[in-house]
Amino acid sequence: MASRLSIARCMRSSSSISGLANSLRALSVNSASRPTIATATVVQTQAQTQTRALSTVLTPRFGPSVISARNTFAGPAAVSAVVQQTRGMKVHSSIKKRCEHCKIVRRKKSKRGNGYRYVICSANPRHKQRQGA
Repeated sequence: MASRLSIARCMRSSSSISGLANSLRALSVNSASRPTIATATVVQTQAQTQTRALSTVLTPRFGPSVISARNTFAGPAAVSAVVQQTRGMKVHSSIKKRCEHCKIVRRKKSKRGNGYRYVICSANPRHKQRQGA
């Protein structure tokens, strides 16, 4: 009984596999006889992106009309944008001086609370810290 079931399963799977193989052969013969424009385009773009540097791939490319339109709408304030990213403070349960330039100050004191304790460093901006509430 078990042998008949396993033989039947093998027959079903082999017929489905042979059907898939036939359809795959038909597709490969059709695509080999006439290459489509889409496959040629994909191959060309892959070759181009492999030779380019990563920075040129990631930068957006605009036509001259888009750049000129963007410049007409942008005011002089957009030109003087800050290039360097400003860092936030690290929030700790206990703050520490990390160098001789670090100063601990207490600020934003309200009627109910004592405010926050901050570490401000004039030499290294990475040393900025705030003690959590």
